[in-house]
Amino acid sequence: MSTILKSLLFTLYVISSASQATEFTLTTKQGFQLKADYYQPQQAEKKAVILLHQCNYNRTMYDDIGKELSSLGIHALSMDFRGFGESISEEFDRKKLSELPRNERGKAFRAIREYWPEDVQLAYDFLRNKVGDEGLIGVVGASCGGRQAKIVAENNPIDAISFFSSAMTNGDGAIEKYKEKFSKIPTLFISAEQDATYKFTQKGFALNENIKTKFISYKGKIHGHPLLTLDTRLGRTMAVWFDNILVK
Repeated sequence: MSTILKSLLFTLYVISSASQATEFTLTTKQGFQLKADYYQPQQAEKKAVILLHQCNYNRTMYDDIGKELSSLGIHALSMDFRGFGESISEEFDRKKLSELPRNERGKAFRAIREYWPEDVQLAYDFLRNKVGDEGLIGVVGASCGGRQAKIVAENNPIDAISFFSSAMTNGDGAIEKYKEKFSKIPTLFISAEQDATYKFTQKGFALNENIKTKFISYKGKIHGHPLLTLDTRLGRTMAVWFDNILVK
């Protein structure tokens, strides 16, 4: 093989390695296997972001954002919630639950969601191990993932949050709880004006006291992941925002 060809193949390998996530499994204490993608930066800094998908998608919705974060030296982890994507079993499978009678479906989904906080905690612990006790960690929660972002931030030191098409201030007492626990954390709010989450996003933004908090709004009613297709720069914008926020 010629030196030029070897050099070209090596270059292609480096590019491919830098652009691909590492697939791996997080195992819960019950032995359930959660599938995840880890975007490892080549020149890592002590900062990381957990990426939590919406409930009509899976971990792949964050592929571009994960790559953008890792290119900035930030560890990123996107995991499939239990019952979604590749984190499935006979007992936990969203597609099978969707076939249940309506009166059983809601109860079954709620039972799955009961496991999510401890599952997300595994993702947090994985990244905390990467960045150490002094490292900084952020979290993105899209749609239903916003609730899980809020829970992990209640239970751990979280330095930045993005609520992506997420009605995280909905429900009884939620506004008061948000003011008490989250109003000082720098937050990136993203929502479209006709999306059901928009009015709650506005409330959260108004209540947040951190000067670095930002609100990105869009016309129309697009919810979550399709905004990344509509605005091809959104993923980069989110990654750069975290890069600027996660600093000592």
